[in-house]
Amino acid sequence: MSKLYVVGIGPGGLNHMTFEARQAIEDADVIVGYQAYLDFIQPLLAGKLLYSSGMMREVERCSQALAVAASGKTVALVSSGDAGIYGMAGLALELADEPDAPSGVEVVVVPGVSAVQAAASVLGAPLMHDFAVISLSDLLTPLEKIRQRLRAAAEADFVVALYNPRSKGRTTQIEEAAAILIAARGSQVPVGIVRNACRDGEERIITTLGEMLNHPIDMFSIVIIGNASTRLCKDGRIVTPRGYATRGESQNPNRRKRSAGMDTAAPGADPHAVMFCGTGSDVGKSVLTAGFCRILKRHGLSVAPFKSQNMALNSAVTPEGGEIGRAQGVQAEACGIPPHTDMNPILLKPNSDTGSQVIVQGKVVRNMGVKEYNAFKPEAFLKVKESFQRLRERYSFIVMEGAGSIAEINLREHDIANLKVAAMAGAPAILVADIDRGGVFAQIVGTLELLTPEEKALVKGVIINKFRGDASLLASGIEYVENRTGVPVLGVLPWFKGLALPEEDSVALQKKPAVPKEPQSGERLRVGVVRLPRISNYTDFAVLEAEPDVDLYYIHSPWLVETMDLVIIPGTKSTIADLVSIREQGIADALSRFQGAVVGICGGYQMLGVTVNDPDRVETSLESAQGLGLLDVVTTMLKEKQTHQAQGELLPAGEGVAPGCSPAIAGYEIHMGESVLGSGASPFARICSRSGSDTDLEEGAVSADGRVFGTYLHGIFDNHGFRTAFLNRLRRRKGIPEQAEAALAPDPFDELAAHMEKHLDLERIFQICGISPLRVHPPQTFPPGRGSHAASPAQENDREPNLLPPEGRDGGSETTVA
Repeated sequence: MSKLYVVGIGPGGLNHMTFEARQAIEDADVIVGYQAYLDFIQPLLAGKLLYSSGMMREVERCSQALAVAASGKTVALVSSGDAGIYGMAGLALELADEPDAPSGVEVVVVPGVSAVQAAASVLGAPLMHDFAVISLSDLLTPLEKIRQRLRAAAEADFVVALYNPRSKGRTTQIEEAAAILIAARGSQVPVGIVRNACRDGEERIITTLGEMLNHPIDMFSIVIIGNASTRLCKDGRIVTPRGYATRGESQNPNRRKRSAGMDTAAPGADPHAVMFCGTGSDVGKSVLTAGFCRILKRHGLSVAPFKSQNMALNSAVTPEGGEIGRAQGVQAEACGIPPHTDMNPILLKPNSDTGSQVIVQGKVVRNMGVKEYNAFKPEAFLKVKESFQRLRERYSFIVMEGAGSIAEINLREHDIANLKVAAMAGAPAILVADIDRGGVFAQIVGTLELLTPEEKALVKGVIINKFRGDASLLASGIEYVENRTGVPVLGVLPWFKGLALPEEDSVALQKKPAVPKEPQSGERLRVGVVRLPRISNYTDFAVLEAEPDVDLYYIHSPWLVETMDLVIIPGTKSTIADLVSIREQGIADALSRFQGAVVGICGGYQMLGVTVNDPDRVETSLESAQGLGLLDVVTTMLKEKQTHQAQGELLPAGEGVAPGCSPAIAGYEIHMGESVLGSGASPFARICSRSGSDTDLEEGAVSADGRVFGTYLHGIFDNHGFRTAFLNRLRRRKGIPEQAEAALAPDPFDELAAHMEKHLDLERIFQICGISPLRVHPPQTFPPGRGSHAASPAQENDREPNLLPPEGRDGGSETTVA
């Protein structure tokens, strides 16, 4: 009797074929199969007679294989994956069982690694418990039967693996499948999409059920959708626990403890975290987060800030050299602790209309466009969870900040910044609305109406912020909002001017004055900051705005340059592109004619030089660009970004810029380039310490006449002695009175905390946060001079460490988005 082997060759790589499958191919005289599958095993086909055909000709291939085998030859009929799972084995047995089938043929089924097994191995272990495999192709199965099977599998909480999920002409089945499964198990269930599993061109995407359809899916893909217990591991792989860790505490108490720590259920009675979210950008979330941090610190709690994803033009550097949003650095100051990258694990720095530099846990990943970043978000969200968990383990309470508006329904499926994060943390949310921009009641009601029932359930209260006037006039509106939404208003906060928290985005920048006006009385210094298209860290100049005789403008017209006493070129996320831009605007020519003082910070310093080289095309496609030529400096862009907190001292040329000030200075560096001075420039300062390590580096440059200087040190004007001496030099030149160095101001965080305690229903907020009044100590007060960096007595004796240990720092990945 002749043999017909129906061979499962596995996913396509020869390394995944079984020994039995190889032996069957070797023993066969004739190989029959779909041409694409024969190509996978081409090295095994030498000397064999081949019969191949295209798609949709399965019956023809099977019949031919049986006929050839009946003639006395040994035949191998090839299937990809396993021959018995959507393969040729069933059809071969059916045809061999027909009354008129060729006789004398033994059909032998040779198993192989199925596509679902291959895909599962790429994803981790998603099939560890009961699962269902469903093909979405309706060529052989009626569509209603497919729907019925999907509903049954969804209701029974099977892990579901989808074969044939989408083709060019068949696109709706995968959409229906997603809708059926979301209805049964929600949108946050982990999903893995594997294309070309275990063979050349393999691709893996980890996402969620709600975001699944935003990723490419085709006939070469297997989609595996988790059940209620499926979760992501720390390394990003999917696992469906079978129950070993829950069969008894005595079996493995450590695993039970870990599972509890990773719980992402909705807020309970004692959440240990709260999120301040907003009806929009620039409503005051950052300030209220800082204020509530200080309130809890004053009450003796160990507290830390957290913003999962921050899109910001202004950033800060942590002591270990990581980059985070500047607001989180200030919020850490309100907590009395050093900033850490876990406080802002994802930082996006826009560098074009459609893309951003993505920074993950303090380190740059790469530049990404919107679609690329959306595909990266599941990986980013793992870092968010990881950072939050570390903070949670080290502090008694986490005060979280949302991003923008929580009601952007077009962004809901990709949310890793707002209510999805609150749900992950088990944190209630408090909605902040800005009455100063108008329409506050529409803001509140509209925002809440656009939320899903699950999202709205997270919002436990509303704060109306930035009010000017008599709060009693709002009573009827507040009553309507509470009756309409069922969400209480927790207070109306009058405008607070005591804390100038660093702004994050272009919304705040739009409010900056751009055109100078004649001073109302007396002589004043006019300072113009060039408004670069890709400006960054413009918070460097907030202290100049606070000077009593300084008018600061963000200028973008060349004719304004000559009207200034000082022109500053600020930092930028793309030096060469912005250098080209100011040339096109005519600002470069205006600066070459300007006779007043000129300062460049970071990217602005690079522009002041003779040339900016970019041999590796780090920033643009240009290899080199001519600088403004105001400093004898050549800059070369490097691939690695430098991020450091730095301390140093002014060198003689730097002391000449600010005569009479103390030489000690401090700041932070965030830059991609290295600048080399020529003979026509002198170094500005010497850096003695970088990120806590001793060093000896010359930094910055000063022109021969002292009129122009540049530095990589952000925050140079935050050095009070330097700022006062530098501005007094300009005042003397203009013939206006000098100013004394500013005296130490009262702690603005304590003032903000007192302001919030006065106007908010703090007792109710504590209840929302799960903070029992019995656990809260009376507010701590600080003796004069201790400042916001000093720990309260409660913290000095606190058993919970306030510093994150080095082993908790993970570089992670980076990305960019708009």
